[in-house]
Amino acid sequence: MKKLLFAFILFFSINAIAQSNIATVKKIQGLYIFTDNEPKSEYIVFGEISISTQDALNDIDIKISGGQYQPCRDFLITKTRLSNNMADGIILNLVNGGTDKAIIIKFKENTINKDQAKVNKYQGIYTFIDCEPTTKYQSLGTVTFKNSISFASRQYSSIRDILIKKSLKEYNGSNGIILQLSRGGNTGDAISLKD
Repeated sequence: MKKLLFAFILFFSINAIAQSNIATVKKIQGLYIFTDNEPKSEYIVFGEISISTQDALNDIDIKISGGQYQPCRDFLITKTRLSNNMADGIILNLVNGGTDKAIIIKFKENTINKDQAKVNKYQGIYTFIDCEPTTKYQSLGTVTFKNSISFASRQYSSIRDILIKKSLKEYNGSNGIILQLSRGGNTGDAISLKD
């Protein structure tokens, strides 16, 4: 009986912990945006698009920002809309110093919870961008990336990693971060996810 009770408690503990990585993603310009997370629902891949060197040179927002998150995301959204009006969302793959890409997806028929995603961990904490945790959480404080730091890259993965590192250093008990990356500034809200 004790073994059965232990197994029951263990199952529900693991299930509760696993739910900390679920998020509700935002819909931007009619597309669900998945960055550092994966859709929970089944989908079909329609193709892939990328930001070419020529695109980066021709797009004034990408050029001025040095390849920051928001201009790259918005460019990939626009490019998706122009190439495939049946798409439901895109899964972004943003690489520091590499080619930024988006996988164009369409959810299978009768799919529910299209806005649900499994969030990835970086440096041991869940990273939420263009999405919100579905579980309750406590805000611990905000960390900021200053664009004036000349030696630091302004591309997504570099800024993400810097904000995560600052969050872990400044806020003990942080097991998640909600990133807000925009032309106006880059911040991360350090959070403690409740199980």
